[in-house]
Amino acid sequence: MRPQDIKIGTSGWRFADWAGTFYPLRVPQTKWLEYYAARFSVGEINSTYYRIPPAKSFATINAKTPDGFEILAKVHGDVTHARKDVADSMQRLLASLMPLRESKKLIGLLAQFPTSFHFSNESARYLEGIRDLSSGIPLSVEFRHHSWDCDEAVEQIRSAGLTWVSVDEPALDGLMLPRLRVTSEIAYVRLHGRNTAAWYNRTAGDRYDYDYSEQELEEWGQRILAEENSVRRAYVLFNNCYHGQAPRNAQWLMKWMGQKQTAGETRA
Repeated sequence: MRPQDIKIGTSGWRFADWAGTFYPLRVPQTKWLEYYAARFSVGEINSTYYRIPPAKSFATINAKTPDGFEILAKVHGDVTHARKDVADSMQRLLASLMPLRESKKLIGLLAQFPTSFHFSNESARYLEGIRDLSSGIPLSVEFRHHSWDCDEAVEQIRSAGLTWVSVDEPALDGLMLPRLRVTSEIAYVRLHGRNTAAWYNRTAGDRYDYDYSEQELEEWGQRILAEENSVRRAYVLFNNCYHGQAPRNAQWLMKWMGQKQTAGETRA
């Protein structure tokens, strides 16, 4: 696919340790989103996994971002982890997100499931239920447990009209492999870092404390560029949100993609 069809950003933009690492100290916290949106054209809202804020919070996000800025919002943990009160949770989330829906900035919902959610026909039907509650907003699904890493699961996700989220995470038994799978016209990649020691052990540090090497980033860039033409666009979101590593890695990959685009235009 073409480099210009690939949008890159981070999983959230409001982290205290980004002050002085990504956000200049002269930029007040109230201006962080504007600063972020001037450098990235897409971002994820992860806070909705923990709580569903009132619509006025999303109206503020809408007001602080330019036209064309794109947002993906995570569904609440009641839907993906507790798996109870699902209809009520989805209804409240969609109502709160209305300002972003009306401005067309909300381009999708993200359902990130834990390792306890295994592949089965019952699980596939559960995903279809969430899709039906999404009011036509595209739903992307991310899995942790390796049972989903099979052709049958991919086909079921494709048949359900859902977008598969490819992940980069530590090489630990039971987790998903870092491979690109596409089930819709969108390629969606989330990079969580490869901090093996801290992934299950909080005393070893922050799970998302990982700084991708240029080689690791280039490997993902090459995978995405090699995807077939049926993919209309791609989103790459960095979730290694520790000490400003996510935006730094994202900006490096954006620069690399820009160089690929320039090289392609020169050859043409």
